Amino acid sequence: MTPIEEELRATFERHEALTPAVGPVRAGIEAASVRARRRRMIRRVTTAAVAVLMAGTAVPVILERWQRDSSPSVPTADLLATEPAPAGPLDVLLLGSDNRLRWPDRNRRADTVMIIHVPADRTRAYLVSLPRDGEVKLPEGEGKLSETLFLGGPELTEKTVSELTGVTFDATVTVDFRALRAVTETVGGVRVCLPQAVKSVHNGKTYPKGCQQLTAADVVPVLQARYGLRNGSYDRDRNAQLFLRALAGKLAADGTVTDPARVHALLTAARDGLEISGDPAALFRAAGSLGSPGSPVGISERTFHGMANGREQIYAKVGPSLYAALRDDTLPAWISANPAYVVK
Repeated sequence: MTPIEEELRATFERHEALTPAVGPVRAGIEAASVRARRRRMIRRVTTAAVAVLMAGTAVPVILERWQRDSSPSVPTADLLATEPAPAGPLDVLLLGSDNRLRWPDRNRRADTVMIIHVPADRTRAYLVSLPRDGEVKLPEGEGKLSETLFLGGPELTEKTVSELTGVTFDATVTVDFRALRAVTETVGGVRVCLPQAVKSVHNGKTYPKGCQQLTAADVVPVLQARYGLRNGSYDRDRNAQLFLRALAGKLAADGTVTDPARVHALLTAARDGLEISGDPAALFRAAGSLGSPGSPVGISERTFHGMANGREQIYAKVGPSLYAALRDDTLPAWISANPAYVVK
């Protein structure tokens, strides 16, 4: 050992008592790493929020991690910069959660399960609703599609829908009524044309057939209603699509989706009720090239295909062809052959 090496060893031995314990240091490093990942995730999710707004669904997307923050931490103007759109179609899974906060352990189910498909030519978006009571394969047997959100969160719902349809999703968005109420209030209400009257069990009010302005207080009574509707949950899915289309049209028409200040206000208002997973960067780039952000086309099952166990078959007659059209990006041709499934 050289004299220098001996001196170094002696120096380390003299100061060994000053070395901090390994446990606290490691914990501090891990905490710092978590904070750094959280900051990166906030930036990615904010980008996705703007993307979904511009994609025609008009549902701002944000992580529930923002619940403790006062507003998004990333300047919205930076997120609206023009970027080249990626080639190929875009598929997003949208989940409408009932978010039963009055019960423990986030006992929530997916009242709405909807595939948002943006074709490669970016001409318009398509909204494909899947019946909540449809039977699907679960890790421990069969169950209802709505139960996947409770049993395994958005990750299990996405996995289940992917296995059912063969579609790989670029992102999964989960939204509850807190966010929809907040967004509706922020934009000053949404004008929706209801195909039939809705009698609410929440406030006792009857919303007549036809076009009317819905306020934030009307969101839950109208969108959660299914009892008394001619086709039950199918009509509820249709009303949800009509609401999203109307909201999309309003945000596109008044310039909200291209105004950083308005987008920032919308995200701040909705932060408590939305979360996302997936690739928000690709979502944002694709959404920016849409030609008609206010005119998505809705697709929904129209009749109940019941099973002995009380569940139902999902798209019993046209499922394979519909899923193939999603995967092959040929929905316009499928709609021409199956016009009865288009929401009007």
